Amino acid sequence: MKSTRNWRKCSRDTLTEVMLCVTIELRLENTNRKFLIGWLVKTNRKEENMKHPVKKIISHLLMFALVLCVAIAPSLAESKPDCLQTISGENGTTYSNLFDVILSDDYDSVWEEHCKAIVGEENAAEAVEMLKSFISGDVYGDDAVALYGDGSEGFIFDCWYLNDVKSFTMNGDEITINKLDGTSETHKYRCIGTYQIGADETMTWGGETFCPAFDCEVYQATDDAGDFTYFFFRDDTMETTYHIEFRYGSDLAALQQYMKGRYAYWLAAGIDANADAETIDNVIALFCTENLSAEEE
Repeated sequence: MKSTRNWRKCSRDTLTEVMLCVTIELRLENTNRKFLIGWLVKTNRKEENMKHPVKKIISHLLMFALVLCVAIAPSLAESKPDCLQTISGENGTTYSNLFDVILSDDYDSVWEEHCKAIVGEENAAEAVEMLKSFISGDVYGDDAVALYGDGSEGFIFDCWYLNDVKSFTMNGDEITINKLDGTSETHKYRCIGTYQIGADETMTWGGETFCPAFDCEVYQATDDAGDFTYFFFRDDTMETTYHIEFRYGSDLAALQQYMKGRYAYWLAAGIDANADAETIDNVIALFCTENLSAEEE
């Protein structure tokens, strides 16, 4: 039985704080050494005649700098924008399901154009069909496990929004769930750390078998949010990959499983509901390149 332990890694923010502390210490050392040597010259004193030599004074100052860095590190981390704030943008962003948008017939020619550039005109239509089918599944969880098993014989991911959701509006520490029936609900969330999805699992894709594990920033609702208690966000943003990828649900342990359990073979994807034609072209190009290039290799 798979462990439900929450796997965490040292974050990039932590490493940044350590490097900042080192930089502060080095700058203090140079500044204080210059100051103290200048003071010795002005007062005609020699280091060897002093009760507390320059080296000892500097060592004490460096120790003080280290203590100061440790003290301010938490506040530095808190001041940095987190994942939810980033994908929210300045005034909040509403995310439609990515594939509701890019699988529209309106963009068939865009798919064909980008597939043709990679596999050639003769194979373009087949490549488009393959790529679209791979993310058009409507089976997930225990039903998907029963159908695909460990996925070694093939599988299709369900990338749609679950629980009758039409779109999500991310706005700072709030997420509004907009339902298909016209209702909505809003909850506040707090980040509870970095968790890993798919640890100790295997995936076979492109003729290779590998561990599909990846990190997500995880947020928990501050009130009773039911099926929207937890959100797992990958590091995709509209600025970097023209879409976002995430999961949500009520079971923290089960959400950490990728091809097992109640959320197996499901990973939702969203795109800014106001994305322009260039952005949509870019995300389709990215999807084709990432998947068909692997197939070509």
